[in-house]
Amino acid sequence: MRRYLAVAVGLKAFSSCGPMRRAYRALGNQRGGRERACGRMPDYYLERVKEMLQLARTYGMAKDGGRVLELGTGWLHWEAVTMRLFFDVEAVLFDVWDNRQLLGMKNYLQQLRARLPEVKDVVSPSQLARAYDQIDVALGVAGFEELYRRFGFQYVIDGSGSLDQFPAESFDLVVSRGVLEHVGRDIASSLVENSVRILRPGGWALHSINIEDHLANYDSTVHRKFYLEFPEWLWKIIGQNEVQYINRLQRAEWVNIFLLSGLELADERGAKVDLNGLKLAARYRQMDREDLQHTFVRLLLKKQEAKALAKPQ
Repeated sequence: MRRYLAVAVGLKAFSSCGPMRRAYRALGNQRGGRERACGRMPDYYLERVKEMLQLARTYGMAKDGGRVLELGTGWLHWEAVTMRLFFDVEAVLFDVWDNRQLLGMKNYLQQLRARLPEVKDVVSPSQLARAYDQIDVALGVAGFEELYRRFGFQYVIDGSGSLDQFPAESFDLVVSRGVLEHVGRDIASSLVENSVRILRPGGWALHSINIEDHLANYDSTVHRKFYLEFPEWLWKIIGQNEVQYINRLQRAEWVNIFLLSGLELADERGAKVDLNGLKLAARYRQMDREDLQHTFVRLLLKKQEAKALAKPQ
């Protein structure tokens, strides 16, 4: 608990000063970059590929000729790049700041190449062969610009996080991983609505949202949903910061935002933790307790097809 509070206070202090906040992020990015460039690829990176391929086979949410927008593309462009290995898609890689790591991406792709036999049950032989070839292409590039040119990608940085620049109905899939929990609560609904605006009729949205207390990662003795104990006023003082902001929106709230935006829920997966021992703040005592147990949720949603015009009699 002391470590949790010390981290919370430290991040709050860093977030109050722009230069300090940027320096903190740069140092963290540099350290993480070394680990990704030289370390072992975590198993969940392969699991993300397997899940994408399984969803593509079941629902057709990824296919040749598609156009993809990856929100919060981050260090490795993992969702778009790994989709491009198996499907001939174009992609726009969107983020609010540049923290790309070429060596980390290459390291993980090299390890993924060795483990491609583990996905053979959910892809065709031609897709598997394509993946080997495309990984070799990615491993051979001299920089990200060459990768984008070879893969048909576009990298976009917009500090405002606005999607207004993209035309309506211009993407077949919008995907994010570990991003939406960091979007300001006051703009979450408008961001989702805008992402639906740019989806073509029949298009898909695939979002994985980490809704656990991120500060608990610094103290293993603290409950992974510990933030549920804080009323809003106290959370703003202690836990909320601009370095590692989380909006504390829960699974049911996200599902409601998506459904109100006009999407239909097609598939869902999640993880839960027991809430025993937590003293919930008033806001959370009004919510379904089982729903609050979620620490993670992955949602696949579909935009309705355009209604066929009525034929004249």
